[in-house]
Amino acid sequence: MSIFLLKLVASVFALTLFAFASLQLNDPDPIMWAGFYILCALVPLLLVFNIYYASLFWAALAACVAQLCVAGPGAFEYSRYMAQEALMQAMNPDKPYIEEAREFSGVLIALVCITLSAGVIRTYAIKRSLPSDINRDKFPTE
Repeated sequence: MSIFLLKLVASVFALTLFAFASLQLNDPDPIMWAGFYILCALVPLLLVFNIYYASLFWAALAACVAQLCVAGPGAFEYSRYMAQEALMQAMNPDKPYIEEAREFSGVLIALVCITLSAGVIRTYAIKRSLPSDINRDKFPTE
């Protein structure tokens, strides 16, 4: 797989996560969710420019795990009612599990984006020692 294709995929991941952040601006708690998605978007965005900060990756990963733990119970509850309840409906204070299921799905997408971006590019750059344009000094060693 070429480095161009890997950077293209990382760019798509970053744009997707930035789009998620912009969609959160009308949410009841926009600062938390927009900040979360921006943090996650920085991981693939910086990889496009051959920059990998392990601390940023681990912070984004920890944020994903924390949000999955918070939204997980609601997503599990929604799975019990998914045959009767559509996921795309207005927020209802009697059914908070619908919003939590949507949050869980978004966090899961963010988790996949950051882990695939960092994992694939890191593996490609370090284990195969290819290509020369990746700055290995910014990648963590094993």
